[in-house]
Amino acid sequence: MDISIVGRHTRVSDDMRERIESKMAKIEALAPKASRVDVHVVHERNPKLAADSERIEITLYDRTVIRAEASADDRVAALELAAARIGEQLRRLRERHAHRHQGKPGLHAVVKAEASAGATPVESVEQWEGQPDSAVREIPLDGTPIVIRSKTHAAQPMSVADAIDQMELVGHDFFLFIDSESGLPSAVYRRRGWTYGVIHLDQEAEMEERESA
Repeated sequence: MDISIVGRHTRVSDDMRERIESKMAKIEALAPKASRVDVHVVHERNPKLAADSERIEITLYDRTVIRAEASADDRVAALELAAARIGEQLRRLRERHAHRHQGKPGLHAVVKAEASAGATPVESVEQWEGQPDSAVREIPLDGTPIVIRSKTHAAQPMSVADAIDQMELVGHDFFLFIDSESGLPSAVYRRRGWTYGVIHLDQEAEMEERESA
C-alpha cells in the first residue's frame, strides 16, 4: 500500500513520518486490498483554535474511499485518534459483512421493512469528514455570532445497499444519496443493532397532497 504524507501549514518531521507509517501498517492489516492511503498533517494557525490546532486527515483507498480525521492540541494525539477512528470503521464494516452471511436478512429486506414501519427522522447531522475545501461555505447570520457551515459534494446515483455500505465506511449514523431506483434524494440511517431506515424526499408527492387537501 502506497503511503502519501503531506503537511499543510507545517513541516512533518522524520519522527512523525515514522509514527504515521507505523500506524498505517496496522491499518493495512485491516484493509489488505487497499491501494493507497493519504495522510494530511494540518496545523491550524488560528489562536482561537489552540485546543484543536493539530489535525490529522486520513483517506484510505480500498474498494471505496474511507475517510477519518481528528484534532487535538498535540499532533501525536491527533494521529492516535484518527487512526483509531478509521480502524473502527474498517472493523465495523468487516463485522457487518460477517453478519450478512449468518442468516441475517439482506440489506434491501431490512430497509424495506423499516420503511414500511415508518421512518424516524434523523435527529442530528454531523459534518462529513474529508469534504473538499472548495465545497465548503461558511455563512454568517446577520447580527448574530452564529455561522452556518454549508458543504456540497457530488452524488452518483446508488442503491440503498451501496448507500449503507458508504455510511458504514465513513463511520456516520446517516448517509445522503440519490436512489438509483427512484431517482429521489434519500438518506439511510442506523437504527438499533443491524437494522437501518431510509427516508426519500419526493417534492411532487408533497405538491399533490397539498392540491388534494
